[in-house]
Amino acid sequence: MRFGAEALFAVAGIGRDDVEFYDLYSCFPSAVQVGATEIGIADGRGLTRTGGLSFAGGPWNNYSMHAVATVVDDLRRSPGSFGLVWANGEYLTKHAFGLYSTSPPCGYRSASAQERIDAGPTRPAATEPLSGSGTIDSYTVMHDRAGAPDEAFASCLDRDGRRMFARSTSGDVIAALTEREGVGTKVTVDAEGCLRTV
Repeated sequence: MRFGAEALFAVAGIGRDDVEFYDLYSCFPSAVQVGATEIGIADGRGLTRTGGLSFAGGPWNNYSMHAVATVVDDLRRSPGSFGLVWANGEYLTKHAFGLYSTSPPCGYRSASAQERIDAGPTRPAATEPLSGSGTIDSYTVMHDRAGAPDEAFASCLDRDGRRMFARSTSGDVIAALTEREGVGTKVTVDAEGCLRTV
């Protein structure tokens, strides 16, 4: 996301502070927070022009089109200004940036950050499901319809930096992951993918 934003501003020849109107894809609050951080939007800037996905009639895959239309209206009322729409997909892993203005550019321009991404560090691949000792890298706790926590899922790293996936329905594990931060917790993952805290 950061590389994509940097490529966008480099191609456009403007900076983040030159953008008056932002609309960041808002499937979840965390997406907006991550987007603002990685794009480099200063605190206090408006992050939506539509009011956010859940307040825009829930158009799902058409949300960003609503954002573009809203930003176009903003730009028509403020000629010469810039508006940026960021769309994402999957688990914040697919990104699209559009920069708009009433001032025409010197021809159509685009950029891709893929080469820069591919040149970055990679995690060792595992050819089969892993088990053993590791450390939680990311996790979530699912809740049932009554709001009670009932299952935990974790992405863990083994000592070689390879990724292990695990789950647990243990009350002790779930309590540990809901009562305090779980990232960095030492765990074991058995051959069935069951998570146990150490």
